[in-house]
Amino acid sequence: MENTDHEIFDSLARSNVNSAWAAVCMEVLSRLGVEHVVISPGSRSTPLTVAAARNPKLDAIPILDERSAGFYALGLAKRSHKPVVLVCTSGTAAANYFPAVIEASMSGTPLLVFSADRPPELRDCSSGQTIDQFKLFGAYVRSFHEMALPEVSAEMLAYLRQRLVHAVDQATHHNPGPVHLNFPFRDPLAPSPADEPVVGKDVLEDASTVLTRICESVSLENALDTVAGERLASHTHGLIVVGDVNPKGGNEPFTDAVAMLSQKLGWPVLADVLNPLRGHAGEMPALVCNYDAILRDASSVDELSPTAVLQIGPLPTSKVLRQWLSRLDAVGFLLAEFPANTDPLHRVAVPMTGEVHRLAEHLSHQRSDPDWTLAWSTREIQVRKRIETALKAEQSSFEGKAAWLLSGHLPVGTPVFLAGSMSVRYAEWFWAAGNRACPVLANRGANGIDGTLGTAMGMAHGNRPSILLTGDLAFLHDSNALLAASRMQGSLTVVCLNNNGGGIFELLPVASLEPPFEAFFATPQEVDLAKLADAHGVAYQCIDDWDTFVRLINHLPARGLRVLELKTDRKVSRTALKQILNPN
Repeated sequence: MENTDHEIFDSLARSNVNSAWAAVCMEVLSRLGVEHVVISPGSRSTPLTVAAARNPKLDAIPILDERSAGFYALGLAKRSHKPVVLVCTSGTAAANYFPAVIEASMSGTPLLVFSADRPPELRDCSSGQTIDQFKLFGAYVRSFHEMALPEVSAEMLAYLRQRLVHAVDQATHHNPGPVHLNFPFRDPLAPSPADEPVVGKDVLEDASTVLTRICESVSLENALDTVAGERLASHTHGLIVVGDVNPKGGNEPFTDAVAMLSQKLGWPVLADVLNPLRGHAGEMPALVCNYDAILRDASSVDELSPTAVLQIGPLPTSKVLRQWLSRLDAVGFLLAEFPANTDPLHRVAVPMTGEVHRLAEHLSHQRSDPDWTLAWSTREIQVRKRIETALKAEQSSFEGKAAWLLSGHLPVGTPVFLAGSMSVRYAEWFWAAGNRACPVLANRGANGIDGTLGTAMGMAHGNRPSILLTGDLAFLHDSNALLAASRMQGSLTVVCLNNNGGGIFELLPVASLEPPFEAFFATPQEVDLAKLADAHGVAYQCIDDWDTFVRLINHLPARGLRVLELKTDRKVSRTALKQILNPN
């Protein structure tokens, strides 16, 4: 045994039952590849908290507010593709995880939610801080399990180990997402040096066997349908549409696989900003990023209509693209890494489960029509030049220019997180293709603004200097995450587009109804972001011109949280957006 094993077994022999149970739990998790445990304070969860904090293999991160903790863990899991553990006390604490659990479920992000609980005899009897935590998250978790009360025996420690093995497997394989384990604990909750040993030598030997056995969680990959692949390859006028994909196998292998598919099929690739393709444009000759603007021009739509569409991941955000796809008389193919219905348009489509590289390797080079790809490439070049010319000339505080400048001036490889509503849409419209290889993430599972700052901080934790592009409402909605700024090991620059309200509503018909538009839809908050940042010890700077903005995003700080505020005008941005996307 390694020295660390001796230390674990020694601490087991000197622990109370709860502490021993929790120590084995955290050690098994570390051996299953878990690296981060995000913990909110509470009494009933003391055994789990102490065990995580004392395990040197785990990065235990204390976050005061459970809602912020949930999104912080979500960001960590999105970046690492590994399950992150959430630990909270009993009562309503776990209920505050619900928004993050929903997003994790809908985006296929692995989370392990460990809620502490009262023992059975203290439930349903008006005991304090006690609610019904059984299946608290309903169908939004991949599985729920009520853990046994702690018992230190070879049989029960083996049960604990294997339950954790299954939990990690359910969170990471086949259909990744959150898993909820409910841990009941009786008093005493805290370890004490005076505790009598709970593990004798005979049981300790059995326990050492439990822990030294290999802890692993693996699943076999699904095979792709050969017949569906042949049907796919029979079309010469097809499109590959790639939406929100955060490939667990890495960005470059994913890009190589999509490029291979495009080359073998002879099909253009319409790529949302929420996947790696725009950051590796040199590898993708038939890449189309300005599809939203292209499809607004009715004169070119007919010649660009395909007979088949291969959709990889969920659909892009663009409403224009979705409406166009819904009108097409084209057969659809839906490729996803795990079983899920990714088509809200309900087209005639063939679901295909598997990784992109499996399909790319399976297909041989097909007969193609070079004029088909040329037609799309020609329109892409024309529209890109027009949009770039307009953005260069734009001197107003047009919010979309911030997304465009970020795409061209961030340091290579900068991780980017996009808030919902207008931030992600500006990026889809104006994030230019290039070779900066900036991974771009967002919470598009549930498409809300909930937990924006917390998720971005989790993404930045232990990562290279990162960027969050957000509006003022999304930022303020999650401002409680600022309390965790000192816990973040890394650097996050928040680019806040402050138009004093919800800019997305300016694009909807309700914008003409005043009242009640401004008070009930735009909902301006009148918060001084400089004072808010100062109250949390966070760096702040107000940006008055685009040259200063470019200078500040060119060089990101090595550590800490920084807020760059760009004060904008919703009405000006709405007018500029319409002119750029609809010039005719």
